[in-house]
Amino acid sequence: MVLILSEDNDLSTIEVIEWLEFYGVRWVKITKEDEFKLNFIGDDINFKSKSYNFNISDIKSFWFRRGYLNVKFIPTSILELNEFLLTEFTDCVDYIYYVLQQKTHLNSINKANVNKLIVNKIANILDIKTPEEYVFSSLPALKNKLSKDIQYITKTISGSAMQVFEDFTIYNYTTLLKMDEINNDFFFPSLVQVKIEKKFELRIFYLDGEFYPMAILSQKDEQTSLDFRNYNKKKPNRKVPFRLPKVIEVKLNALMKRVDLNCGSIDMIVTKKNEYVFLEVNPVGQFGMTSFPCNYNLEKKIANYLVYEYRKN
Repeated sequence: MVLILSEDNDLSTIEVIEWLEFYGVRWVKITKEDEFKLNFIGDDINFKSKSYNFNISDIKSFWFRRGYLNVKFIPTSILELNEFLLTEFTDCVDYIYYVLQQKTHLNSINKANVNKLIVNKIANILDIKTPEEYVFSSLPALKNKLSKDIQYITKTISGSAMQVFEDFTIYNYTTLLKMDEINNDFFFPSLVQVKIEKKFELRIFYLDGEFYPMAILSQKDEQTSLDFRNYNKKKPNRKVPFRLPKVIEVKLNALMKRVDLNCGSIDMIVTKKNEYVFLEVNPVGQFGMTSFPCNYNLEKKIANYLVYEYRKN
């Protein structure tokens, strides 16, 4: 059986499941909205809800796409009143995730998000070029450090481009830094990078040592030149398959292994001098945007990875 932890309406999950159906493989998808009961039965664990009933020993492979297990052992009110039971509960859930990670798996709930600042430091150790970057929380320090002759951009530290409020959404795209528009001497820690003149961008899907790169020709469109996610829906950027130099593949593969990711979407820039600059990796990013334009059929490749244990037997 293949266990998938995802979201209700994630299109990529649905398309992978269609391939599992085609292969005749049993699967169960769990979302954070699903409530189920757990029963520890010695050396096994039973999952039971209105929709499914299986043991953790039935699971051959596990795909963490998004979300979390909405586990119910005992009433939440009891946990809130009993710190000891809360600690016991947390350790039980951690153990479940650990057991799932010992199976054939893609990604991990513990690696749903990676720290961009840390990953970039590791990339530098591996001789992967990254943007020159700083983190500031005060205007005097920013003015003292940055050159007036260089252009800088600012972006989120986490990589998340969206903030959802009750009745509206804010999109935090990469923007040009304008120091004269900063009104406060002190502000929340913010990431600043030297602006890189790009030839084009790369979105690279990584799957267990294999690379599926796509070039995004975003540089000539003012709307997308700083951040291709600021999509031009009237005239979309051209997206084409691309082949990475072997030396870049070797370095990126070493990086993914160092940060313990066997799947994810990597963003890079190719400069006008043909330098490859690593920007970030998103373990749970969208890959349909790479799969369809480049005809990579990534959904089938993910399904093949998940059913490997069945084919081996």
